[in-house]
Amino acid sequence: MKRTIVYFEHAGHVNTETTLQLAKARAVALGITHVALASTSGHTAQQALDIFQDTAIHLYVVGTSRQSFHQDILTTLEARGIPVRFSSEVAYTYPDSVRNAFRRLSEGMKVVMDLGMILREEGLVAANEEIVAIGGTGPLGFAAGGGVDTAVVMIPRRSDAFNRLPDDKDQRRDIKEIICKPR
Repeated sequence: MKRTIVYFEHAGHVNTETTLQLAKARAVALGITHVALASTSGHTAQQALDIFQDTAIHLYVVGTSRQSFHQDILTTLEARGIPVRFSSEVAYTYPDSVRNAFRRLSEGMKVVMDLGMILREEGLVAANEEIVAIGGTGPLGFAAGGGVDTAVVMIPRRSDAFNRLPDDKDQRRDIKEIICKPR
């Protein structure tokens, strides 16, 4: 099978709308109903509300901390029944060497792996269920940082399962498709 991967020339917020649209299109095409979204301040989550509003997709938002997330956006998400979790409040772990390996692909690739683990640790998605995960390049240390620029189709794992490889090699491929990422 052939699939198209979109590569962005630069990382960061300039790719947010395109990333959200690409992720939505792929989720709809595959019949995936669960989408995990990283949003540090809530602005990306607010954009996603508009883009995903006419779908049967269940959106899950993961921020870094309550202190950096805008309270009015959090209130809007909760009023719409959208689960919001904060990585600082969820117990999950994997080795720094693995995190850094994902960062070599893109900062967003490390983030999507975090999203999958957080959703599984919190029991928000079932084991072996494909989701679309959307992450990005954080606002610190990047001139155009913030927003999202990476999206994948993946099977999320709890961190205790993530840190062990299954014996069956077909069960090892958690990233099923790369939808987009920065070059």
